[in-house]
Amino acid sequence: MRGQETRERIMEAAIQVIAEETIEGLSTRKVSGIAEVNLAAIHYHHRSKEGMLIDLSRHILNNYVLPRIEPLIDQGKQPVEITRDLYAELLKLYSERPDIMVSLVYLWLHGMKNKRVREILINARADFYDRLERALGSSMSMRRASKVSHRLLSYIAGKIMEMAVDGEMPDEKEVDEIAKLLS
Repeated sequence: MRGQETRERIMEAAIQVIAEETIEGLSTRKVSGIAEVNLAAIHYHHRSKEGMLIDLSRHILNNYVLPRIEPLIDQGKQPVEITRDLYAELLKLYSERPDIMVSLVYLWLHGMKNKRVREILINARADFYDRLERALGSSMSMRRASKVSHRLLSYIAGKIMEMAVDGEMPDEKEVDEIAKLLS
């Protein structure tokens, strides 16, 4: 139990550093100071900065993003409802924990340098595309569902990147308009 608690503190400290200073500002020494753990604990759990980033990719997806959006993909819902719910939930997560979403954007960009981070994020996205496509396919052709799911997730990812840069959140009217356009 104690090891898991240490690991959580390290992950949360890494999120904080990345959100404030980008991945280039991340160091095991900074993280150990913020997490109030021994530097050796970081090396024990993650081996290196790159190991920490790989684990952080999984941590953010498995603890923050996927648990919030996977339940929203219900095959009984209409495409506009699924679109609205996904978009609204990711905006809600961004408003509650912008550090999570900003860190995820930086990790995505870091995936250009780190093959393992890229694989983790791409595999999560592909799995989600498939689930979303099947849910949308219950009320439209699979070909259209494929196009809509890719368009929807690309738009949402772009919007999150935009919010990370300018900090502006769309209002509910914009969310409804986007949901109608994308579905």
